[in-house]
Parts: sequence; C-alpha cells; structure tokens
Amino acid sequence: MFSGAFVLLKLAPALALACIVAVWAKPCAAVLDQRAQSWKPQQMQGSAQLRIAEIETIVLPEQPSAQLRAAVDDLLLQLQAHTGAAPKLVSEGRPKHALYFELLADGREGGAFTIERERSRVTIRSAERAGWSHALYAIMSELLGARWYWAGDLGYESVPVTRSYFPNRAWRETPAFVQRRFYPVNTDFARRNRLNSVYSFNHNLAKVFNRELFDSQPELFSVVNGYRKPPRGSGGTDRQPDFTQAAAVEVAAQAALRHFEAKPESHSFSLSINDNVLFDTSERTEAIVSPLRYFRGRPDYTDLVFGFMNRVAERVFDQAGAWQTPSGQDRYLTALSYYWTEPAPSIPIHPRVMPVLTSDRAQWHDPDYRQEDRDLIRAWVHSGAERVATWDYYFGAPYPYPRQFNQWIAESLHYMAGEGIDVFFSQLPSFWGLDGAKAWFSSELLWDPQQDASALLDEYYDNFFGPASQPMRAFYQAAETYRNQHEGQADWIKLYKDEASIALFTPAILQAMRGYVQRAAELVRAANTGPGTAPSRFEQRVEVVSQAFRLTELYADFDQSRRALVAACLDQVAVARVAALLETYQAADRAYRAYFEHYFANSDYAPARRHLELEQSNPERLARSLLEREQGAFDSLSEDPKLQHQSLRARNFLGPLLPKVPGWFLDYRASEHFKVEASLHAQQADAGLRVSGADIVSIFRTFPVDSGARYEFRLRGSWQVSLDNRANVHVAWLNAEGRTIESEVPLRLPIEHRTDPAAVALAFVAPENASQVRFRVVVSRQYPGDFLDLSELDFGRLH
Repeated sequence: MFSGAFVLLKLAPALALACIVAVWAKPCAAVLDQRAQSWKPQQMQGSAQLRIAEIETIVLPEQPSAQLRAAVDDLLLQLQAHTGAAPKLVSEGRPKHALYFELLADGREGGAFTIERERSRVTIRSAERAGWSHALYAIMSELLGARWYWAGDLGYESVPVTRSYFPNRAWRETPAFVQRRFYPVNTDFARRNRLNSVYSFNHNLAKVFNRELFDSQPELFSVVNGYRKPPRGSGGTDRQPDFTQAAAVEVAAQAALRHFEAKPESHSFSLSINDNVLFDTSERTEAIVSPLRYFRGRPDYTDLVFGFMNRVAERVFDQAGAWQTPSGQDRYLTALSYYWTEPAPSIPIHPRVMPVLTSDRAQWHDPDYRQEDRDLIRAWVHSGAERVATWDYYFGAPYPYPRQFNQWIAESLHYMAGEGIDVFFSQLPSFWGLDGAKAWFSSELLWDPQQDASALLDEYYDNFFGPASQPMRAFYQAAETYRNQHEGQADWIKLYKDEASIALFTPAILQAMRGYVQRAAELVRAANTGPGTAPSRFEQRVEVVSQAFRLTELYADFDQSRRALVAACLDQVAVARVAALLETYQAADRAYRAYFEHYFANSDYAPARRHLELEQSNPERLARSLLEREQGAFDSLSEDPKLQHQSLRARNFLGPLLPKVPGWFLDYRASEHFKVEASLHAQQADAGLRVSGADIVSIFRTFPVDSGARYEFRLRGSWQVSLDNRANVHVAWLNAEGRTIESEVPLRLPIEHRTDPAAVALAFVAPENASQVRFRVVVSRQYPGDFLDLSELDFGRLH
C-alpha cells in the first residue's frame, strides 16, 4: 500500500496546492508511522520540546527566491501529509510557533546553515540564501523522513524517524564540498538533495579568442603544423590560442574583467582550454615544453597553460584588484587540468587560479591508477592554488549497462575532502534504472563524506525497494564487482561511447543479474496482496530497473551477434554459416532497435535519447560482399596498394617519424608510445603500416568515383585488439562540393589477437551525386600489446 505522504506527492500540482491551503480540519493525508532513525544534531534533553508539527506559521523573507519557494512548498506538502495541516505563509510579524529566515555572514560557504530554536520560534540562519532551502530539506529529512532517492514522483520515499522535534541546541551543518554539481540533473532532484552550482569552469577559450579577434590579431592564435586556421566559435574544434603571446594574456585578462564588471557577484570566470589538443607547434611553444615530458602516455603541457593562467591572474587580481565580489566573496579564474594539462605543475600556481582536476575515478579499481591519482590530487593541492576543484565522470548514459562504482565514489570523495578539495562537478546523464543509488548516494557524501557509505546503501536498498532489497542490492553489486574484476588497466573514461563496451559483460553475468531482477519482481508482487491491487511503488521501481536492463540485454545480444558475424567473415567460414549469422544479426538488430524506440517513448526514467544514440558499425556490407561477390575485372585506383615507404618524416617536434606512402595520409594525436613501422607481413622491405601505442590515428585518402559505378575496398592485415581499443573503417561519399551525402562504418575489428593476415573486401555502388569517396582507417586507445598491421590497402572499380 502507498503511504499517505507518497499519495499526496503523487497528486497533480493543482490538487496538491488545494490541499495546502485547505482548512486544517480537513487533512489531505494520514499521519505516518514513526520508527527508529538515527539523529544527527546533538540533543540536550529538556522538559519543553518543539515538535515540527507545532509550526503554525512560516515567515518568508523579502523577495524569496524560486528555490526557497519550491522548498517551502515541499515542506508544506510534507506537513500536510504527516499532520493533516499545513502552516500558513506570511511575510511579516513575529508570531510564535513559527519558522524564520535570516542572512548571517559567518564565514561558512556552500549553503551551510544553522537552525536555532528560541522557545517556539525557529530561525534558519545562513550566509547564503541557498542555505535556507538546504536547511528546510534537512528538517524534512531528519524530522519528517522525506527522501528523494530518484527524480520524479516515483523517487520519493518516506522513511521512519525517531525524533519529530527540534534540538534544544544549535543545529549546524557545513557541507564538505562548497560546490556539489551534477550535469545534467533534474532540477527538483538537485534542490531536494542540496546540490548547487557556484563556479563556472567549462571549455571557454573559444568564446574569448573568437573570429573577430582573429581578424584583427591573428598572431594570438596557434600555428599548428605550419598554418593558422580561423576559429568558428567551437569549444570542441577551435585551436588553442598561442599561450606564449603576451598580448594573449591581456586579451584573456580583459575578458575576465569585463565578465566581473557585467556580473559583479560572479565568483569565477573560466579560461579553460578548448576540448582538444590543437596547441601551437611553433618554435616558441617547443622551447617552453621541451624537453618533452609525458604523463599517462600524453605530453605534459601543464606548465605552458598554467603559466599563462598565472600571468592572467596577476593582471586580473594583483594589478586590477578584482579579488572579491561587492558582497565580499572571493573570485577565481578557473582552468581545467585536462588531458595534456592533467599532470601537476612544476611551477607555483597563483592563489586565485582554480585548477579543476579532471579524472574518471571509476577507474580506481586499477590500484596503480588509484595511487597515481591520489598523488596527483595531493600535488595539485600543494601547488599554491587557494582552492582546487574536481571534475569527475559518473556516467550513466551513454554506457548501456549498470556502470556501478559506489566503492570508488565513497573512497575518492572521502580522500579528496581530506586533502582539501571542496569544489565538485561531475557529468551524470542519469540512467536511473541502471544507475541505482548513484546520484543520491553521491549527493549525501558530497555533503558529508564522513558518513558510513555502507549504511547509506543499506538505507537506500531497504527503503527504496522494500521487500526486494536483497536481490536488488545483489543486482547492482554484481555489476560493480564484475566491472572491478574485469575492466582492466585504467584509461581516460574507459569504454566511453564505445559500441563494444558491453563486451565487458559475459552472457553468464547478465543472465545472473536478470535472475536477481526476476526474484525482486516476485518478492514485491507477493508483498502487494489483495485482489485487483494496483502495483505498489516497490513494484514500479523494480519495473523501471527491469525495463532499463532489458535494453542492456538486447544491446548485448545485438553486439554479440555483430561480433560473431564479423569474426566469421574474417575467418571465411562456409557461406551457409555466414548467411545464418547474418540473419541472426539482423534479427538482433531489429529487436534492439524496436525496443529502443518503445523504451524511449514510454519510460519516464530513460536518459535523454541522444546519450544512447551512438555511432554504430554495420557488418552487413562485409557479409554481403562475401555472399554476393561476383567475378570480374578489378581496376585499382591506388598508386601502390602495398604501401611502399617513400621517406620518413616528423609532422612536428612532438614526433614520431612517420613513413610517407603514396596517396595515403596520417593524422594523429601525439602520445608517448605511438609508432608507425613497416608491416611484418609485407612482401618487400619498408612497406605496409604497423600501428602501435596510438592514442588516436587516422589513415585516410580520397578517391574519385562515378555515380552508380561498382567499386571494392580491400584491406589485408593482422591485429591485436583489446577491450576499449577501437579499430574501424569509415566511409564517406562526397558530392562535387565536398559535402558528405552518405557515410557508414562497415567494419569494426573484433576484440581478438589475429596473427595471420586476414583479407577484407567491401563492395559498394557509388550513390547518386557522388563524385568522391573518402576512406579512413581509424585506430584509437591502443593498450600495451595492441597493434594494427596493414600490409595492403586498395580501392578500385569493378567491371
């Protein structure tokens, strides 16, 4: 049966509001039972206690914020549900049995608050208006047992409490993290779980170093591999500015000062690098970053970027004096410690530069990475910066499976808080059914990382899933344990947006996890007795998980059938076997896509659709090229399909020396162990391409074509591809203006070690209006031992 509070919070907004303003003699909901619950504030026993139910009036401050109004509305609903009456709202006076709000600068940040009772009056004091709503939700949690474990109506639960009265001494709470932000996150969930946003630190240099500036001062922009490129206003693709230019410092400083002038109460301005590694490659930059150092296999550009940040900070703070807001809050220039700027600096950092440490601490399952990350945190904290922030990756979507790592959430937040990091941000596109406790659990620990993590999870599973607590905990724990044991060596947001990420989970573990969900469904159904009884909230929650996990299962079937089809084609098994596997793949594809559409059309707890619409390879062309291959003449359009090396050259000072082969080009992201050597299977010396140690590399070229003509792409190679290593063939058909009219990924190499070269043939008919076709062999995230050895690349016309 639903509790009275749960029913009330499920009411339509208009009806709920009517309940709030109704006369007290006509309550909207029954009083909840009160059972054992720990009490956080210290308590002094006394003869007179003020119960929360005795609050008759709420005295609102002048111009209450939308956040406070929403929190007050929630409190009214809670009191109506528990007592049958809701306090009245006033904006003046000093009534008894009332709740008051007061701003009081006490040096505490992050929405800290103090709740003090003076006889029958209770005053919430905070240095920030946000602290008022945080205090109201603390009252709702501790005195009324309100929890919002998930977003939405189904996420609410009323839990038992042992105290319903205010303590006699001051109730003070100060969050460990002054910023606690997830993005994206449901607004109501964030408010109810005391999440907040104080500082801005996303990729921002594209907005500062824009096209208008390029037209007037092009020298401030990076020369990359010999030329400058006009920016397009994209934080993802615009090149970094030239950090060696003194005038670039002044441009950035003026942008920050204009921001603080336009928004006087803003606490920060972001000068975080654009989301790429397109740094200047001129001799000036080379001189600063040389001799090259590497961290986690990537070049170390920290001193270059944070040296620039220091100079900007000197201009903004030491010279211009923009230290504080008019209300006395400290200001900062924020900068991501990101990818090539992830390692700790060898130079002291200006106190008002706020480094934002980007790290996927889900990877703490790797003990080497965990220790390295701890050392990195400690080094940044002692860099000279007054305040250090963190940017984590708590996804969620786009991972199509339960990406569980509660152990590392608890351990990393506790460690960071202990080291002095107090500004937190994480990406978390919530996939509620698969994420489980993640958002609520993290929110609790961001407020107080000293809490018992196991007790929090006990609370979550027992209260949220009721009679299904044990099997639902086993479901999520199985995912977490299996991931810890099998994901292997850590890397940057491992398996992120990887179509084959589901290969981490075997059919056996997925089957075991489904068994837990089935058992949970049986238990909640059995507990919901009575003829014609509607599904309980516990049944509905288990069903949300079941529906989300069904997407996981169907995606696993789809991907497994795809990998099996590719392997059969590469092994050149019997045609009948390939045909059967093709049918299996097509059926799995249809089943997954049909459920995908159904799920996103009908689930209130699905993530944003775009987060799971990943680019997918499709091996049908590979299979049909085998099944329907016609005999005929093949006219190669390649100068040298065997890829004979003409010379060796380095693109820039980052290296390495790369072979030049006729017609083909190499684009890559520099990394410590990246090499391109001759193939071990070439028929002649210094021919073919063997790639290892790649962060990402693209081997590409463009061929002329005629619309409607038949063509074939040929590849001969061997490889070792491990989990998270991605090796694909991309095809794009271009019109006369060079615009893409069709594109596909007809081949993703399977996770395997293939020592003997395999021959691949892909047949095409050039689409209408096509005048060119571009092929790209793209390899990324190679781990130790991974390689791609190409002894032949060819493209030609079929007759």
